Order: sequence, then C-alpha cells, then structure tokens
Amino acid sequence: MNTASDIYGERHMGPSSKASSAGASTKRTHMSPPPKRARKKSKKDPSAPKHPMSAFLYYLTSERPRLADQLGDMSIGQQTKIIAKYWKALDENDRAPWEKLAKHDKDRYARERREYQGETRRSVNTLN
Repeated sequence: MNTASDIYGERHMGPSSKASSAGASTKRTHMSPPPKRARKKSKKDPSAPKHPMSAFLYYLTSERPRLADQLGDMSIGQQTKIIAKYWKALDENDRAPWEKLAKHDKDRYARERREYQGETRRSVNTLN
C-alpha cells in the first residue's frame, strides 16, 4: 500500500510525517476551508418605499456643500470623517433640526411601508 509520503515525499507530510507513515491516522489539519459561495441577491422591488435617512445623513448633506471649499480635494470618506467629528461635537439643541427631519422621514417610511405591505398582500390574495 502506498502511503502519502511515498506519493508526495516526506516534505509534504508536515512535522509528524514519520509517525503518520508508521500507521497512525493521516488527518490533515492544515487544509483550508472550501471556498464560500456568493449569495444571490434578492431582487428589490422598485416600488418599495425608500428607507429613512438618519439625522446625521441630513446633517452631512447640508454641511458637505457648505464646507466644500475648506475640505478641498479630499476624498468623500475623509470629508465624512471630518464632518462626523463636527456632528459629535454638537449638543442636543444644535442637533434638533436634523433630528426633527429624521423623525419626519421615519414616520413617512412607516406610513409608506404600511401602504406598500397592504398593496402586496392584496395583490397576493387576488392571485389565489
């Protein structure tokens, strides 16, 4: 019977090559896991409501154009980091306008989602 060391040579067997060729189990511990398969993305319904924006995103969209000349030719990621520092430095009173916008958007999303789910349930019931 051919052992792995006979086929591949002892250098492929690892540190315990002599013990494994003497009849011990030849368990391979250095194997990499099988490659993961990519998940298929589910198709998004274009008529589904858009998710609400956070208060920070409202702040970001209002401040980025205003600070554009100060931020210069930085990347979007670098600009966002700087604006995030400004956001963290704001107190509750200064954040209030953007929190209010975010709350209204969250309410809008909840309302549109209820309507959307009602429509999809009705369309499923009419198919049956």
